[in-house]
Amino acid sequence: MNTPSEESVSSPPRANGGRLLIVGDPRSGRRVARCLSDGSWSGLTLVGFIDAGHNGYRGRVSGGRQLAVHPQSNPVPVIGQVDRLSEWVERVGATDLVIALSGRSARRLKSRIEQLTGSTIRVHWADETAPRSDRARPTLPPGGNRPPWPWRGDRIAKRALDLAGAGLGLLMLAPLFAVVALVILATSGRPIFYTQERVGQGGRLFRMFKFRSMKRDAEGSTGPIWASNHDDRCTKVGDWLRQTNIDELPQLFNVLIGEMSLVGPRPERPIFVEHFKEAMPDYDLRHAVPGGMTGWAQVHGWRGRTSLRKRIQYDLDYIQRWSFFFDFKVLLMTVQHVVWRKTSWKPPKNRPKFD
Repeated sequence: MNTPSEESVSSPPRANGGRLLIVGDPRSGRRVARCLSDGSWSGLTLVGFIDAGHNGYRGRVSGGRQLAVHPQSNPVPVIGQVDRLSEWVERVGATDLVIALSGRSARRLKSRIEQLTGSTIRVHWADETAPRSDRARPTLPPGGNRPPWPWRGDRIAKRALDLAGAGLGLLMLAPLFAVVALVILATSGRPIFYTQERVGQGGRLFRMFKFRSMKRDAEGSTGPIWASNHDDRCTKVGDWLRQTNIDELPQLFNVLIGEMSLVGPRPERPIFVEHFKEAMPDYDLRHAVPGGMTGWAQVHGWRGRTSLRKRIQYDLDYIQRWSFFFDFKVLLMTVQHVVWRKTSWKPPKNRPKFD
């Protein structure tokens, strides 16, 4: 086997048609991917991440964990384990390899780098402890973070599920919508619907629909504050709507037009997002995927005035574990959560660790 030459280590990346693979621990991998903004890297396709501290995944590329690296770009597939580095480089057709490890871990990986077949793989060391000639300043704009085709295909399937679910839901729930609208109109007048600005995928703002459950101008004296159970700002009908979650059903319109998904991290208000980002640096990563009507955190009871850290943990865990069928699972769990208030579930096998 040939080993990468010094020229291949220190030379710049292929600007056109190159395929980039990151090797490291999750935090270092995120740090590298976040700063990918230099023009010399803008032509590369980020095809995956190899978690050097995880046993990894042995199936097809798109079926494993995902790593959220930037709120404005799609999560990157965690495609395998480091002891199969040569195999994964060949499977994804990587032309450039960025090593995001430090100290002893980086030195241990040197031998595996030397085992790579061919001399066409360009290796870039992002760690400050690596030799100066090996260091890389990899930078790719957020828009340049493009996952491989299988992941894009799964996202198309997710969107198809959203369209089918939202369309069917609006059709079946039309009589309920009519009754709720008449009750709100008769008991507290207009408006029937309430819209509120929320932060969606990539940090984009949108107006989220709800049935109005609070008195008109409820925040006029209090300003933006967290809602609570049996909030005294609610109308009598509105309190019932909130307890049954019927007030959330108009968000099917947001799903239909592509501003939300059926399943995903719950979208939050901009004023709270700014506060949470200051308190928790990883908070913004939840915006790497569409916000959802229901989510992994919500079915476990982490909603409203509960632990922010736990909610973020479950949101990022959802992104890491996402698959088309995982959304189905969360939807089924949501039915049990809404009907029976269930929040305790059997722990899944091989559950990935949250970092």
